[in-house]
Amino acid sequence: MQTTATPPGLREISAVRGGPGRRFGAFTVLADDRRVRIGHDLDDDEVSEALIPTMSRDLLATGVLHTVDEFHRAVTALVTCRDGSWDECWSAYYQSSISALSRGDCPFSPVHDRAVAEMSGDSAVEIGCCFGFLSLRLAREGVRTVAVDLDPSVLGLLRSCAPADGPLPSPVCLDARTTPLAAGTADTVYLVHVLEHLGDREGWDMVREALRLARRRVVIAVPFEPVAVRQYGHVRTFDIPTLAALADRIVSLCRSWSPGVRTRVDEHHGGWLVVDK
Repeated sequence: MQTTATPPGLREISAVRGGPGRRFGAFTVLADDRRVRIGHDLDDDEVSEALIPTMSRDLLATGVLHTVDEFHRAVTALVTCRDGSWDECWSAYYQSSISALSRGDCPFSPVHDRAVAEMSGDSAVEIGCCFGFLSLRLAREGVRTVAVDLDPSVLGLLRSCAPADGPLPSPVCLDARTTPLAAGTADTVYLVHVLEHLGDREGWDMVREALRLARRRVVIAVPFEPVAVRQYGHVRTFDIPTLAALADRIVSLCRSWSPGVRTRVDEHHGGWLVVDK
C-alpha cells in the first residue's frame, strides 16, 4: 500500500491493490474524516493519464475526494502503489501515459494533436506544462522545447522519470507571469489548459508574458465547462464569446508594436485562440 505525505490537518490518502470497501466504479473505498483508502484491480499499464477521467467520475463527482489537493494525492497514491521504487513507478506512469496519448485513448490526445498541428517554427515554450507530456511530444518531433511550470515536484518527475530514449524538453521552474526569459525566446508559446486555473488578472498577465516570449505564435487552449470544476483547481469558465473578447484585447494590446497581429478562435475538444504576430 502506498500512502502519500499528508499535510497537517488533512485526510491521509492511500491506495492498495484490491481491498475491501464500498464500490465506486473502478475503485473500492474506505473513508472517514481522517483517511481515504482507495482499492483497485487495474493492470499496471492502465494507470496512466487516461485514468484521470475515471478517477474524476468515480472519486470526485461522487464526493469521495473533496479537494484538488486530495485528488492530486490520490493520483500519486495510485501511481506509486505498484511494486517498485518511487522513480520506477513514475517512469512506468510516463511510459503508459505516452502510449495512451499516442493511441488516442486519453481525453487529452486530440488536444495534443491539435496543439502540435499549430506549432510554427522549430522552438517552443510550454507554460504550465505539469507532467510535460505535450512538451515531450514536441521535443520528440524535433522542436527545441522549454517546459515551464511553477511546481518543482512535477518538473523533478519530468527530469528523472520521463523516457530518455529520445530528445527531452528543458524543464524550467518559474512563475510564468514574469519570467526572466528573453523576449522572442521561442517561435511558438503554448498556454494549454492553463488559464482556467487563474483569475482574470493573473491570466491576463500570463497571456501578456506569452506574447512577449513568442516570436511567431501563441497557442491558447481551454476547456469548455458549464461551471468551473473546483476539484480540478479551475476558477473560471470559457466559451467562444469569452475567447473572442480575449482575442480583441490581445489585438488592442499589440496594436502599437505589432500592428499585423492576427487571431483565430474556434472549438475543438474545448476552445482555441491562436495569435500570429
